[in-house]
Amino acid sequence: MLLIVHNPLSNNRKSKKTTNKWVRFFKRHKVPFTVRSTLKIDDLNAYLVQHDNITDLLYLGGDGSINYLINNMDISKIKQNIYLSKSGSGNDYLRSLKQVKDGEVILGEASTNVGKTKFINGCGIGFDALVVYYVNNDSRKSKISYFLNVFKAVFKYDRSDLEVVVDEKEYMFHNTYFIAIQNGKYFGGGMKVTPKGDPTKDTFQICIAHSLNAAILLSLFSTIYLGLHPLIKKKITMLEGKVISVKVPSPRYLQADGEVLENVQEMTVTKSISKKIVAFNKRNFLKQFKATAAKK
Repeated sequence: MLLIVHNPLSNNRKSKKTTNKWVRFFKRHKVPFTVRSTLKIDDLNAYLVQHDNITDLLYLGGDGSINYLINNMDISKIKQNIYLSKSGSGNDYLRSLKQVKDGEVILGEASTNVGKTKFINGCGIGFDALVVYYVNNDSRKSKISYFLNVFKAVFKYDRSDLEVVVDEKEYMFHNTYFIAIQNGKYFGGGMKVTPKGDPTKDTFQICIAHSLNAAILLSLFSTIYLGLHPLIKKKITMLEGKVISVKVPSPRYLQADGEVLENVQEMTVTKSISKKIVAFNKRNFLKQFKATAAKK
């Protein structure tokens, strides 16, 4: 039995179409399934224990929905096969996960002066978190409003010094716009901020934009989408490590998979757990389903 879990609030409440598409697909191929909303399952772990006939879990949602899953459930205890498929406005993690053929992926944890949060794609302090804050509080959520909020954040953000320690090696950066610490390659709707990002590696990829002003940052956007910004070594620093600590002189926003924490001044990022999570592929799933059915 397949359990489909969907978030009816994702993609600005437009996710119902995607859920119905999958319902029709599984009915057409005679795959037994049941559908549940994230709003109606208080404890997914308990639900799966109570329904031991469930063998596979398909979780539909964007980056924010997946972040909710890993922060509100103990996925290390989930024995079922876990699949992810997009049904949200932000799907940066799935862009990276689809490139992973097999293996366990890493979940990170950011411990800050105001609390802890897990992430599956990436987290960051700075301009990118301010963009997320503006977007989350914008009643007109669209691609146009997103880019308007990007420009707003570029000129509103107060650059600062940044102290970074990566695996006990210390760094200091000035006039910093952001630090992004990533499992995946992408953030901000397809910007390839960490081109070497690999969700299966034990290390995080780090991108720091520094020693620049608003005009230069705007000119860098096209290079970030193409993943060419690491070539601009005087403005962009790329690092890699297992334990990353960050300090800023004044309170900032932190974003983790598009969810925001406020008043952050200190953060330490470490690996949380490893877990087998697969980007859902219709052909592969049906092949596996038919093979399993044939053995019965």
